[in-house]
Amino acid sequence: MIGTDAITVSGFAPQAACHIRTASAVAAVGPVATPVAFLDGFAYHHPAAGDIGVVFCASWGYEALCAHRSCVEFGGMLAAAGYPTLRFDYPGVANSASDFAARDLDDWIGAVAEAAALLKRLSGAREIVLAGFGLGCLVAAEAAARGLAARGAILLAPPLTGRRYIRETQALAAMVAADDDGSEQIAPGDVAIAGFVMPEAFAAQARRLDLERLQPAAASFCIVADRPEIDASELVARLGAGGAVVLDCPLQGYADIMAGPTMATTPVAAFERVIDSLRDVAPVRLTGESAEPEIAEGAAVVVGEGFVETAARFGEGERLFGVLCRPAAAAERTPVVIMISVGRNSHIGWRRMSVENARALAHMGVASLRFDLAGIGDSAPRPGQPAQTLYTDWPPLDVTEAIDFVTELGLGPVVLLGVCSGAYVGLQAAINDGRVSGLVAANIYRLVWDPAESVEQALRYGNRRIGPAVGRLLTRERLAKALAGEADLWQGFVHALKRVHRRLGVFAMRYLGAAGPRGALYAECKRRFDILRARNVTTTLCYSDGDDGLGEIDDYFGKNRAGLAAYPNVRMVGMARCDHNLTPPQASATMISETMRVVHVAQNARR
Repeated sequence: MIGTDAITVSGFAPQAACHIRTASAVAAVGPVATPVAFLDGFAYHHPAAGDIGVVFCASWGYEALCAHRSCVEFGGMLAAAGYPTLRFDYPGVANSASDFAARDLDDWIGAVAEAAALLKRLSGAREIVLAGFGLGCLVAAEAAARGLAARGAILLAPPLTGRRYIRETQALAAMVAADDDGSEQIAPGDVAIAGFVMPEAFAAQARRLDLERLQPAAASFCIVADRPEIDASELVARLGAGGAVVLDCPLQGYADIMAGPTMATTPVAAFERVIDSLRDVAPVRLTGESAEPEIAEGAAVVVGEGFVETAARFGEGERLFGVLCRPAAAAERTPVVIMISVGRNSHIGWRRMSVENARALAHMGVASLRFDLAGIGDSAPRPGQPAQTLYTDWPPLDVTEAIDFVTELGLGPVVLLGVCSGAYVGLQAAINDGRVSGLVAANIYRLVWDPAESVEQALRYGNRRIGPAVGRLLTRERLAKALAGEADLWQGFVHALKRVHRRLGVFAMRYLGAAGPRGALYAECKRRFDILRARNVTTTLCYSDGDDGLGEIDDYFGKNRAGLAAYPNVRMVGMARCDHNLTPPQASATMISETMRVVHVAQNARR
């Protein structure tokens, strides 16, 4: 067993019939959300029996990707406190069937009003509270300014103006940018971050948004949960000028939310304080009313150009959430690609690539399931699941349930698709489950996980070659910071030494067999690839030029990758001018092309 807190996958018993859920399951933090069709996308209803409902307006792009799980858990916490809550896809983004370039800000504002009406129908709530995170605060404020009746507002990390939001987004984009991320392809005037692109026309409208437009009436309230380093007293005073109750509730833990999609965590204590404040100013009363029949079999279906998508819950206890995308003209036997989340990204994917790739595959006659692993996105965690499951044996269990789901629908053959840690999960699942016919793994970081290695160190230092890595540690700037007490070089040196030890151990294994100091890792890698060969699982390993993951291939198969010749089912493909996260659009073209090649091989093998 690889991984210190992993569990062993022992069998693959078929699950009960999977369907769109109609009843609430219980997540770690409040009830999970039931998906329903909403405009040209989906809404996510956290049910509760209170008379005050909360419509939650998300942010956009990278900020929304980082904050997604936190917003899901905030919705669950609100529902657990008695406030039915509805999250929703803005038109043109997330799971919406339309293109962002075809949408404007009026569509988003109109969506808020539609969401409020839907929540009242679903929950029986008599009053609505508008909540938002980041850009969503400005969207909620504008909706209220245009006449949407609301009991009050909850503002999480609100930018004061759209102009400031755009400026901060552009600054953040420079911080998260990577070499070869395709940023040179962005049109002038567009706002881009991590591959998410806000069209120039929409950005111009967003710049005009202003919290000054929010004028709470005397009978209403506003809870301001700003970043702790920001003095919100002026905003609180202005919002309360009309007699409204305004509470300042600093969002301790904002940095944890924005630590990146892979490392982000939910500031539960801060959210509890916000909800306690909500109870004080707007105590909920139980209505005892049940939902209307929008939540039923087939309710969460959206039809787009050339595709049909169904948002569904599946797996044991219906804890997992995903979107099944099928060709509009489905064949009798449709192949299916299961897309596995990267890190803790939601099913939307980095730069929305999972959504775009799914629809591209549908146009080629291939179905797909993009889904959230347990404890990520809209999927509830498994009982006893640790907070950190990356590179353990937990995620492959979710893939098994995803395979159960699609095969019970008559889809197949099954091909797995993943990037980085998602590729590692795909490799594990392909080894464990004989129903997998193909695997496309991009920039896979590890072929075998070393239980002596921490995920944090691996993500920070990766497979960097030892010489350049040490050279980066010994730059004049880093040494000066170390001498001034502003930087700690020790961890970097320790990890470099561990890399030396690991590489020596892997090399030794080639000559000493199991007697080598790290022989178990090499033996496990060989076992995995032997299984793929024995089952004839068509496998494509895609790597960006110079990607850190190539060091893993060098370790196990030699500098010239001669060891891969023993595996005719395995193919390596390079991707030029492409970062690790596959941000440039041409990366998707390569991934779709390679996925279709694997699908065709799998189909021919069945005939």
